Order: sequence, then structure tokens, then C-alpha cells
Amino acid sequence: MITSILLFIFLTAGTFFDLRKRSVPLILYILFGIAGIPLCLLFKDPAALWDQLLGLLPGLVFIGISLISDGKLGMGDSLAILITGIYLGGSGSAFAVLTAMFITSVFSVILLVSKKGSKKTELPFMPFLLSGFIIQQIGARI
Repeated sequence: MITSILLFIFLTAGTFFDLRKRSVPLILYILFGIAGIPLCLLFKDPAALWDQLLGLLPGLVFIGISLISDGKLGMGDSLAILITGIYLGGSGSAFAVLTAMFITSVFSVILLVSKKGSKKTELPFMPFLLSGFIIQQIGARI
């Protein structure tokens, strides 16, 4: 429960900065990333350690894509996905990230169809990742 609350705080603060300034302070990533590792080891089931390690995979893949694409996919978004993986583990992180990507896709189609955006329109990802996390948490509680 404490890890979910901390991830919610991280994603909410990140959303605020992403929407207002189009940038999330590096200190936010550092604080929540470093805090997440020992907290998850303390509060998560030790048998789920493999799942916790798998949670890092999506973030690492997105960091690689960010590096290869010269930042077309933001490094901040990739770090947010990595931190989400630290807190949620493999299955929870995969669900939250895929849900966020789906919501982003729907939103992008709406912008394109309504002619309010183009294929070059950049969207902040943290609000969508927060939405994916909330949906994941609701699904985990049901």
C-alpha cells in the first residue's frame, strides 16, 4: 500500500510539472527512484523478487529507444516508466504502461480527427501514465 501511495505521489507531481513546464525535475526521478528500491524490497513479497526485476524491463527498453531515436521518445518518460516498474513489478508495470499507451493513442486520434493536432504534435506522457496506474490499481483491487 505504501509503495502505491508513493508511486501515486510521484506520478501526480510528475503530471503537474509535465503539464505546466513540459519538463519534470531530475530530482523527482532521483528521489522516487532511489527510495523505491529499498521500499519495494521491504514491503513486497520476497517471492515476487523476479517480478520486481521484470518491472525494470519496460523502462530499460524505453530508455534504449530514447537513446536510439535521439530523444523522439523523451528520456523523462522512459525514466518514469522505469520508476513505475520499480514500484509495480513486471505485470503491474506492463499493464499500467500499455494502458497509458492505449489512452495516449485514443487521445492522439481524437486530436488528429478534430484537426487540433498533427503527427508532429508532442504530448506529455505523465498524465497518461498516471491514468494507466490508476486503472491498474482499480483492477488490482477488484
